[in-house]
Amino acid sequence: MKEFALFWGCTIPARFPFLEKSTRLVMDNLGLPMRDVEGFTCCPEKSLVNNVDHGMWTLTAARNVAVADEMGLDLVSPCTGCISNLSTVKGELRANPNRTDEVNTLLKQVGREFKGRAKLTHLVPFFHDEVGLDRIKNRIKRNFSGMKVVVHYGCHMMRPYHAIKTDDPLNPKKFDNLVRALGAETLEPSTKLMCCGQALDRVDQHDVALHLARIKLLELKTIGADALVLCCPSCFLQFDNNQNLMEKDGEKFGIPVLYFTELLGLAMGLKPDELGLKSHRVDVGPFIEKWEALVQKTRIEEDIDEELNKEAFG
Repeated sequence: MKEFALFWGCTIPARFPFLEKSTRLVMDNLGLPMRDVEGFTCCPEKSLVNNVDHGMWTLTAARNVAVADEMGLDLVSPCTGCISNLSTVKGELRANPNRTDEVNTLLKQVGREFKGRAKLTHLVPFFHDEVGLDRIKNRIKRNFSGMKVVVHYGCHMMRPYHAIKTDDPLNPKKFDNLVRALGAETLEPSTKLMCCGQALDRVDQHDVALHLARIKLLELKTIGADALVLCCPSCFLQFDNNQNLMEKDGEKFGIPVLYFTELLGLAMGLKPDELGLKSHRVDVGPFIEKWEALVQKTRIEEDIDEELNKEAFG
């Protein structure tokens, strides 16, 4: 596999360093040729920066792609918003040579040039398409058989489709395939493709943001989901942090939230404390306890079967 650059964005290093740690641990476990690159900045964030100054948004994103271009590296990010923003700008500039010339005139002042050669991929399609399900399965030490989870894609993992084109935006499958490869059953709630609503917090619409989170969390509780699995720091903020805030006000959901790299790390045999699961606002303990009980039950049943086979066949 070709060496690639990791693009962390702002939210993961600043607010959720344990998500960065789990990503690094599973990539090390898989022996992937990841590389940290100096020079990246905020992607930048779309809902605020783009609405205030589209030119600055475009220029900043183009500069980040140029950093990867210059090093001859493709770019992989565990943040859906970052990939959506960078891919959108890359697509717009490659379709508009005149605009590209304008951007490069400005980038020349800081010694950069946008060429748009770097491939930009979110972590989920990267694991699905580049790493592959077989390679991942070969690293599993304890699967999640018997566990029922809901996969949350979020808005930006495969949108805008014209710029990203990694999965069907109306009927995505790759994230589900990865989670099922770990042995878990993925449920299909009616809110599967619903926006998490976290961006509303950024524009002083906190109550509406909580309302959107509440709709999904109530459905997950109703259908008996053991956890919500996602791979977006904004979605994690919404369903872990804001769920915690609602529970402090008396609402009861009890839906553990796991980043995909945390779920994968557990399947690889990494310990919950090593992955930083205690840093979650919503207790992940019930999920771990149920899973460990199922693993223990499976081991006992396998031991019994082995003894019966020995008796039957000598």
